[in-house]
Amino acid sequence: MMSKKVKLFHKISIKSKFLMMILGIAIFCIAIVGYQGLIHGKESLTISMYNHLTSLKSAKIQQVENYFQDKQNLLKTFSSQKNIIDAMHEFSSAYTLLDIYDIHIDKNNSSKLEKFYQHSYIKTLNANSIKSYSYKTMLPIKNVSKYLQYHYIVNNPFKLGSKDLLEIADDNSYYSEVHQKFHYTLKEIVKNQGFYDLFLIDIKNMNIVYSVNKEVDFATSLKSGAYGHSSLAKIVKKIIDNPNRGAVLISDFKNYKPSYNHPQAFFAIPIYDNNTLIGILATQISIKYINKITTGEHSWKKEGLGESGEVYLVGRDYKMRSDSRGILQNPQEYIKELNSTDLDENSKTLIKATKSTILNQNVHSESVKLAIEGKSGSTITKNYLNKEVISSYSPLNIQNIDWVIIAEKEIEEAEKPIKALQNTLLVSSTILATLITFYSIWLAYIFLRPITTMTQGLKKVINKESNSRIALERDDEFGELSKNINKIIDTINAQEEELTKCSTEKNALLLNILPNNIASRFTKGEKYIAEKVENVAVLFSQLYGFDAFSESMEAEESIVLLNEIINTFDTLALDYGIEKITTIGDSYMAANGLIAPRLDYARRMVEFALKMFNSIEEFNTRHQTNLQLGVGIDSGEVMAGVVGEYKFVYDIWGEIVSDASHISHEAEAGTLRISAVVYKQLIDTDNFQKCEGGSELTYKITPKQSND
Repeated sequence: MMSKKVKLFHKISIKSKFLMMILGIAIFCIAIVGYQGLIHGKESLTISMYNHLTSLKSAKIQQVENYFQDKQNLLKTFSSQKNIIDAMHEFSSAYTLLDIYDIHIDKNNSSKLEKFYQHSYIKTLNANSIKSYSYKTMLPIKNVSKYLQYHYIVNNPFKLGSKDLLEIADDNSYYSEVHQKFHYTLKEIVKNQGFYDLFLIDIKNMNIVYSVNKEVDFATSLKSGAYGHSSLAKIVKKIIDNPNRGAVLISDFKNYKPSYNHPQAFFAIPIYDNNTLIGILATQISIKYINKITTGEHSWKKEGLGESGEVYLVGRDYKMRSDSRGILQNPQEYIKELNSTDLDENSKTLIKATKSTILNQNVHSESVKLAIEGKSGSTITKNYLNKEVISSYSPLNIQNIDWVIIAEKEIEEAEKPIKALQNTLLVSSTILATLITFYSIWLAYIFLRPITTMTQGLKKVINKESNSRIALERDDEFGELSKNINKIIDTINAQEEELTKCSTEKNALLLNILPNNIASRFTKGEKYIAEKVENVAVLFSQLYGFDAFSESMEAEESIVLLNEIINTFDTLALDYGIEKITTIGDSYMAANGLIAPRLDYARRMVEFALKMFNSIEEFNTRHQTNLQLGVGIDSGEVMAGVVGEYKFVYDIWGEIVSDASHISHEAEAGTLRISAVVYKQLIDTDNFQKCEGGSELTYKITPKQSND
């Protein structure tokens, strides 16, 4: 193993080693200093993040607890004020009079009230509920309830959510006179003191004899009926059972049907006239005001919570008691994120319908568990969206309410300052390392320039730039080394020229033996080259009279004449795209369609054969000879390949080759003989004659006659 490492080290250039040495020392120093700075900076930023969340949480605790305490104090004050006491007396009397005289609405108005419940109220209620309710079960039972709801809700000209704008109904009743007398004052209390609604409730039948916003609980009884088990009914019953003067009861958030099943919480306090309990004053807690405290009026960034931080409230049941930042800021994106959590489908449906996470979003994080146990602190945990966060937690101190407060921020965002510090250190280190690198390169260039020059010269030699030489005019060891290298370069160039010459001659010789594509495959190292080829025309020719003609000649003169004939055949073959296969003495073998497939391979071969006859006639004229050709042609499927390993040839074989050879031997001197297969492929066959006898059906032509 050590030997391999040493060999690897030796492969590295001297210049690289020089650079590595300087850079290694510099980077080591930079790393030590940067690491120390990063550790101390990270600790400071982490402490700062925890402290910020803790401070923000403490401020929110103070605001939430003050809100509840202030509202309790306000209710204590209002419950003892003369106008509230008078309102309680007069509204109770007015409501009772309507009830005693059994004032009711006519059939037409009763139908309108029923349609309001059926087409307006119940649709929204069911949209915000898992359970489906029938409007008939929600209709008020008593005539007085129907009467007041018709005049102050159904026949109210103002739209839902603005029913409090009606000062007096057009019914000329004593109740309406009382309503006109006190409504403005009570409405201003709701508006200015951060309540959602205000109720006056009698203690005998628990009737809501007055409400500011006129929702469907108005004029109904909390003793029984649709709202007999509501959270408002429960705290009213508690006060009636134990009517401590000045004692304010608070109910936790519960889904409240009159508010279309949105979560609602209530304050309630008994109203005394001197020492007589005359009624109950209740107010509905404003969710908007709670959210205003937790969100800082949607100013998350100003409060240092960035893009992901938030403050929210959670009850002992691990359900939210304020809306999450996501549902307030980007409801659609928040609902998408819920799909990756294990929140049940019912809760997801309610969040989507109500656009609220109160009582719908479960929060089972470690920080919530610790806060419910009564502990305060900070930790890193997973939040309700399964994201890692820094979380600061504490229980809240609110009478009859068991809530905790959570202030948290996603780790990814909280660590941005740390990452920014890391990036700053990285950039600084990179700049410093870059400067050192440039300095090292300059030193390496000065010290190692001779080696670089020689290396570049040798690379040119390797890249076959044969005229390149190392130009290094020095009188030291590098100069002597460059001279010796130049001598080696001269020797290599001479050997390269010789090898190139030999290779060219070899390739030319190979192309004389093999077709181009076969030669290419052969030079690439294919050992066994063979293939089956269809639609090939094969020609054999016999030269008659040459042996007798050449007997009186010297061998050299004989071969010159034979080469003249064969070379003429070769030239014609090139002109007609014919592939020469071989010659055996004065016999000539060729093929067409073997290397390059052709549609007219048979026609070309016949025309080539006729030209061969013409060339022999011309030869006879030049040399006063009487040589004659006999040619046979057949076509079909052949096998072709390189035969032999040391003295190899490109050859073809198969039945067609044998038939063509046989046909050439049957051809008389001066005639061209073709098979029936070739004959059928020709267009002009007028001069061909059917041959009698022979091993197979053939046709012949006498070229002289054809030319004539």
